[in-house]
Amino acid sequence: MRGFTIVELLIVIAIIGILVAVVLGALGDARDEGLEAKIKSEMTMLAKRAKVDEAQALTYDVVCGSNGFATSTDIARIITSIERFAPEAVVCNSTTEAFAASVALSSTTHWCVDSAGTGKNVNVALAVGEVVCP
Repeated sequence: MRGFTIVELLIVIAIIGILVAVVLGALGDARDEGLEAKIKSEMTMLAKRAKVDEAQALTYDVVCGSNGFATSTDIARIITSIERFAPEAVVCNSTTEAFAASVALSSTTHWCVDSAGTGKNVNVALAVGEVVCP
């Protein structure tokens, strides 16, 4: 009965190592894509909740807490949830008639939603006071 040589064992270990590296790389990409999808979904939920809050308060000021209004509890909860996964804080701007919010998905991409129903990738975060996705 003949056993494996050290060279054969090293080759098998090297092949297994390469396969593990490929699988772990794919899992990392899938995790990043999953986080991005979750953030986009939560931002869409924020936009929908903003419409409900505006209908009740008759102003978008309750979305981001502007003009003396406090941010609605539900919107604040959604923003907190988004910030647990996002690399940066949510930028939220509102006026009586409109709102917009954006959050970083990566160092070069942000997701923006606004009161016009826009939901899209943008290159930069919203500027202070900006209530339309660029």
